Amino acid sequence: MFLIRLFRYIFGYIIFEGKAGFPERFINLCSQTGVNIWDVKCVSGSLTAKTDIKSYKKIRPCVRKSGMKVKIKKKCGVPFLIKPYLQRKGIFAGAALSVIFLSLLLSTVWSIEVTGNEKFTDEQIISIAEEYGIYPGAFRNSIDIQYVKAQIKANVDGISWFSVNIDGGKVSLEVSETEGDNTIYDKDTPCNLISGVDGEVLKIEAYVGEPAVKPGDAVVKGDLLISGVKEKADGTPYFVHAMGTAVIRTYRTIEYSVPLTIKAMKIEKTKNYPSLYIFGLTTPAPSIDEYGIKRAERKMLSFRGTSLPIGIVSHKYSFISECSVTLSLQQAGLLCSYLLFCEEKEIMKNSEFESKIVQIVKNETSVDISFSLVNHENTAIEQYFQVE
Repeated sequence: MFLIRLFRYIFGYIIFEGKAGFPERFINLCSQTGVNIWDVKCVSGSLTAKTDIKSYKKIRPCVRKSGMKVKIKKKCGVPFLIKPYLQRKGIFAGAALSVIFLSLLLSTVWSIEVTGNEKFTDEQIISIAEEYGIYPGAFRNSIDIQYVKAQIKANVDGISWFSVNIDGGKVSLEVSETEGDNTIYDKDTPCNLISGVDGEVLKIEAYVGEPAVKPGDAVVKGDLLISGVKEKADGTPYFVHAMGTAVIRTYRTIEYSVPLTIKAMKIEKTKNYPSLYIFGLTTPAPSIDEYGIKRAERKMLSFRGTSLPIGIVSHKYSFISECSVTLSLQQAGLLCSYLLFCEEKEIMKNSEFESKIVQIVKNETSVDISFSLVNHENTAIEQYFQVE
């Protein structure tokens, strides 16, 4: 019964009242001619009933033959509710645009989350993903997940595994980073292992292939450490992908000299121009050539901890000029120490200290630093070759 009432309300119905005449004959005529009426009530010669809109248009012959006088008491249902608004086309246009806009919102990326990254920042991973079509405002159906995963793993150094998961308007990027040892995991192509530095061999271990040196040998950069050429019992050569480790003692001397008077870049003035960011689209910002440094900062809206693809982008333009700066001996020494730290950090990625000597000499015009380092490095490099 509920569904019947619901459909009658959706398509509309009319409550009418009939007086005088013969109500019984009127009901019989309606039944014979297919006029649908229900909830019929007769009280003191007055008849009330309900009928649908189509049937009410056919009710006049039944009224005339039964001698009744019929008038409408109430019009009910959706058709009568929307009739006053049919002339207001703006309402329907707005409703249509709202449906279209809602569909677009439901089919686009709203936020991006990054997990598993340590060396790369979230902003760097998101920037890399943007190059392959993943950004707030992108259509979810336009993202080729398999293509993005393959391209990033193949073209971005430092990422060994990349995954893209889409859940509604949220995209999750999962990253696995390499250790940074330039290891190549192609075990089918023949290759040798060669030295990447000059020094003395301390330890050589060949997992696959034949050692070409022994502990105590001196090597220079490019010398063969482990050969990918082996021989069968009958003397026939065959080729393998050499694998192993080689620990080499190296001797390095690094020198830096920092003058007390140096050239520096000075920021004279800075201007900020905001622009609106909506679903990957940014309103244009002015391009000012006289400013030397340009950078952009995004401040996105958030809802319950989730970043929304709507916000403000601040374009900061800084005018710079060259100037001379006089350092104190202490400042020059700190700058030398920083340069030394950066160099040492790079060297120690795949090595261990044996000994080091640091000498700092301060004079009237500069601060000089000398860094003598003896360390053990594992710098075996794969060198592929082709067999003709």
